[in-house]
Amino acid sequence: MIRLKRIWEKGPKLSEYIETEKPKKVLIVFWHGLGDLVMFLNPFEKLQALYPDVQIDLGVQKGLGFEEACQSLSNTKLLMIDGDFLQKADSGQDFGYDIIADIDFPMNEGQQVLTKGEWCCEKELGIELTNGHKKISCGKNRLIVIHYQITCLPDSCNPDEETAKKIWDDVVDSGYIPLEMHFQHVFHNPVNKKFDFVNATVRGCHPRVSSLAGLIENSAGAICVVSGNLHVSLSILPPERIFFLEKDFKLESFTKKADKIARADLRNYNHEVKTWLSTLE
Repeated sequence: MIRLKRIWEKGPKLSEYIETEKPKKVLIVFWHGLGDLVMFLNPFEKLQALYPDVQIDLGVQKGLGFEEACQSLSNTKLLMIDGDFLQKADSGQDFGYDIIADIDFPMNEGQQVLTKGEWCCEKELGIELTNGHKKISCGKNRLIVIHYQITCLPDSCNPDEETAKKIWDDVVDSGYIPLEMHFQHVFHNPVNKKFDFVNATVRGCHPRVSSLAGLIENSAGAICVVSGNLHVSLSILPPERIFFLEKDFKLESFTKKADKIARADLRNYNHEVKTWLSTLE
């Protein structure tokens, strides 16, 4: 097994090793952050295309979620590696690869002609200059907008803080991102104070209907009490992406789609939001 390190400083480029050593399997170790990874994926695929008879795999740092960023790579085994793997590779342990090569993806200080991706192509890979940011196609909308508090009749509609926190925590625990969509407009009711646990809100933003509609339109789903935000949600989202927080007023009083909308009784909340979020998957 050939172990290549600091290619850009010395010796032949990776492509030269591939052409002279005729390996069957090559592992590229890319021990860097997300931004560098996105810039490297186009050069990586270019290298693969140049050597279709060689299995060229990619090793990235474990724990950063890079398996999602690399979903679009075809014919590639993605290894989630850690420092222990690197130490074993350095000591010569056999991982089934003919070549294990570190790509340092160095900065290209002192010049403004080549991008980092192109610099890597020239200094490490030894291939035609390739650049750009490969589109990360694993995108999934995980934003859930929540409206806990109605302006009028808060006692008849709003959850208590304990129940509201359970709902918030259920969103987080399900892998989604909660955002309180409570705009403090000119009719804002001062009793509707932000709950202490809420750490993402639009309360400090200028209240505009277009901003509210934009949030809802670009969310994965909306959780609402019977408020104006609920009705805007009903005007934008399919009913399956709305969750109603029910208290004194029944949803049937406001829409004929009530049977298609998930809901929970705020006086007896039993983590129904988690079940609803599982249906969005």
